[in-house]
Amino acid sequence: MSGLIAGVVAGGITGLSTIVGALPVLKKETRTWNPWRSLNLDFAIGMMLAAAAFNLIGPAYKSSPNSTFGVSLALALGVVSIYTLSHLIHKVSPTEWSSHRRAWLFVTAMMLHNLPEGLASGAALSADSISASNGWTVVGAIVFQNFPEGLATAAAFLSIGFSRKAAFIGAAMTGVMEILGGTIGGIFASITSASLPFILAFAGGAMISVTLEEIFAKARATKMMYLLERQFLAGALAVVLMNWIIT
Repeated sequence: MSGLIAGVVAGGITGLSTIVGALPVLKKETRTWNPWRSLNLDFAIGMMLAAAAFNLIGPAYKSSPNSTFGVSLALALGVVSIYTLSHLIHKVSPTEWSSHRRAWLFVTAMMLHNLPEGLASGAALSADSISASNGWTVVGAIVFQNFPEGLATAAAFLSIGFSRKAAFIGAAMTGVMEILGGTIGGIFASITSASLPFILAFAGGAMISVTLEEIFAKARATKMMYLLERQFLAGALAVVLMNWIIT
């Protein structure tokens, strides 16, 4: 599978999972009929953090032992760029804005959140032919997280007065961003294999930036005890087990 095709496939799978996750919002019984209720978000966060470390950042350093500084720089750039963009978007949110403009701001923020996830899945799957990065583990972790996230995104639109159809479309738009991210990751990986370690590092940094935002918020609320949460640790261990099985 070429890098470009792998990126499109990975982005398509993760993007589609967000769209599928939002489907229950179209039913009037959404609050009682939630097929994703059993999917624990803490478990998914643990999976994504471990996948970024073991399947993106680790292979980036391993496949480029003579360019550790460049890989580290790409990693830092991934973290800083996503954090900065996210901070700027959330800052531009005046309370006097209409619900319609706030809704579009929310869509933009979620698109920004999903872009690095798509980039990570595309880069990781593209790397399978070059390094033992187990890209499917990254894809699986993101898909697991996207099911409840898709519904949560759609529910946020409902809470500000949008119709069920409009709420679903808004959530689906954020999923399309993952398809774009996966394609971008595949394109860069297909240009030259020499750039792959830096793409993996950047994608890993971006994915960690998104994940740490969730972790820090929960850690502050639980006085750091969240890091010992069973579901969170189980998610991280699940990635280790998946890597062992795939390898």
